[in-house]
Amino acid sequence: MQTIKKLDVKSVANLYGFFLALSAFLTGLGIAVVNIASRVLEGGNSFGTIVFVILFNILYGVLVGLISAVAGAVVGYITGWIFAWLYNVAAKIKFVGPIKIELE
Repeated sequence: MQTIKKLDVKSVANLYGFFLALSAFLTGLGIAVVNIASRVLEGGNSFGTIVFVILFNILYGVLVGLISAVAGAVVGYITGWIFAWLYNVAAKIKFVGPIKIELE
């Protein structure tokens, strides 16, 4: 078994930021899709209204997704940096110790 004695703070922060930004963007698009489905399935809408609702909600979803992705990237980067720093501190403590991993 090998141990992970230290994590590179910047690489963990970058990874956290990327995945949080990606999930925030996909959540924004998911909200748009659910909103489109709920509006279209209401019924009683003309073709022009349905097209407007679809276009508006796609643009809304992309905008919310982009804003959420930027916020998620910042929060993820900071969170990842803090996590990696805390791991490095905790790995030095004998009581806690580092993560043990088996590599082939």
